Amino acid sequence: MPQLISEIMTVVVVLMLIPLSLILVSVVVLVALAALALATSREQDGRTTSRR
Repeated sequence: MPQLISEIMTVVVVLMLIPLSLILVSVVVLVALAALALATSREQDGRTTSRR
């Protein structure tokens, strides 16, 4: 019986960690995209504004 409880707990923890990890990954991707956009805009501000 205790083994069943521990298995259920591990399944619940994994199911809770999956959306958390997805949120973390999306946040990291958004931050990276924002940093890239800022870097490219800063580079273009110094030079002539030319789109790639």
